[in-house]
Amino acid sequence: MSRITGAVVALAVAAAVLGPMRTDSTTAGAPQGSTAAARSTPDLPRKVPGGVELSVADGDLLRIWAADDHRAVWAKRRDATTGTWGERREVLRTRNLFCGDVDARTANGAVAAIARCDDGAYIEEDVPTASRALWSPDGATWSSYALEGEAYDEPGISPDGQNAVWPQHGRYVTRSTAGFDEHTLDSEGQEMPVTATITDAAQVSFLYSVSLPHGCRLVVLTRTGDAVPARQDLETASGCGYTPLDNLDSDTVWSNGRSSLARRTLISRADPASPWTIAAIAPVGAPGLEQTWNMLDQRYFTAPGLPLLALGSPDRRLLLAQTYDPVAQSWSPPVTVYDAGRWCHWGDTSTSESIEVLVAELRCGQGRRVALTTGDATSWRAVQGSRTPRGISADGRYVVVPARSRTHVISRERGVVSLPGGVTGRCDVAVPDGPDGAVLLTSAGRNQGWPTVLQHSTPQGWSRLSRTTLPTPSRVCRSLQASGPTLDSFDIGWRVRGYTVRIRERDGRWSARRDRG
Repeated sequence: MSRITGAVVALAVAAAVLGPMRTDSTTAGAPQGSTAAARSTPDLPRKVPGGVELSVADGDLLRIWAADDHRAVWAKRRDATTGTWGERREVLRTRNLFCGDVDARTANGAVAAIARCDDGAYIEEDVPTASRALWSPDGATWSSYALEGEAYDEPGISPDGQNAVWPQHGRYVTRSTAGFDEHTLDSEGQEMPVTATITDAAQVSFLYSVSLPHGCRLVVLTRTGDAVPARQDLETASGCGYTPLDNLDSDTVWSNGRSSLARRTLISRADPASPWTIAAIAPVGAPGLEQTWNMLDQRYFTAPGLPLLALGSPDRRLLLAQTYDPVAQSWSPPVTVYDAGRWCHWGDTSTSESIEVLVAELRCGQGRRVALTTGDATSWRAVQGSRTPRGISADGRYVVVPARSRTHVISRERGVVSLPGGVTGRCDVAVPDGPDGAVLLTSAGRNQGWPTVLQHSTPQGWSRLSRTTLPTPSRVCRSLQASGPTLDSFDIGWRVRGYTVRIRERDGRWSARRDRG
């Protein structure tokens, strides 16, 4: 059996449409060769349920998150030397305070965080109005400050870790060795979100967008203390309207940084005495991009070790690929990489999770699934799939593309490996088990209900791993829908009812168990 990857699957009642898969990488950090100054672009924290995970001093990881019941904020640290997590520590707990999410920044071992909270109850759809500013010199001891009014944008932190800033609408809170302090400023026309940076000398830069009749202006107000701020107006190609802004350090900000590499604009300065500039435009606005509007519009793809690629078609039959050059900030001439021979439309092309292989999916003709993949952005391979959705390993390294007679596993190290044995059941689920193996949740027979067994790929086809003890309703399963973006979770529906089950690998063994959570 190949190396187990630890995919997790959830099955439940529901609809008949497969959820989306990710187009371009959301991995923080500029593309190799980017003009984002000579220094490397720092990373954004990694999102985890209810919070973030940061790289702190000595290579350790610090995870800070809101409890599932919203009653507390917790933190724990992973020692880089031993690879083990320490005990969780309570960061924040206040009577009648409910917190649903945490964001943070770190520098020189210190951490600045915002706990997004409300009084009485936390409702995810509502703007939090009782958030807390949190600061720690070491990730272990914490101080807290109540932010008045709406507050949800990430904090900024100085390179020495001693100063921090929490931006709001027309104001911000700073933390220094003297403690927390509130500041107001005139930010007429400010749209949300907003971000702010702070230096070792407590110089604050407050960045926000202002809508124009044609486009958008990015405004930067920079000052120390409560002095009259110096103002800069930077023209950007992207529109306003809740365009995300994220600070990476005291001199670097992204617009649309998390959502899409293709739409990311880099705003930076050489040092605190220098003006802010648009250091790298968003690739979607760069010259040379072939327009395919109203046909097969561009989708943007990348993976570790690959440049940003734009795929589209002017006639829905010939798929064109272009490569983005981040140094020249322009696109290469288009090259035909696939001739479908019939009209196509995009399949599943977006997911919030980072994956390590590039897979672009088309639906051609009568819904025929075609997965296009490349390991070098030059040579491409088309894999014919079935209507059964793909599966992605929990670590993002492997993708399964099921077909009716073969099961294909795509990886960086092996490319495409085609396994004997297809996936034919309406609701069968296949997930990767390393670069050359797969696990299948299926039924042992037409009249035995679904699901009943876990199977593993072999050179001869599928072999049984184990029976399941899951309920098998008398009605045949009718539909499959991804309830998570990477097919780590699924919705499985019967006409009347369904349930949730998780498929896990632990200590080299796969199991499928009903989830009662």
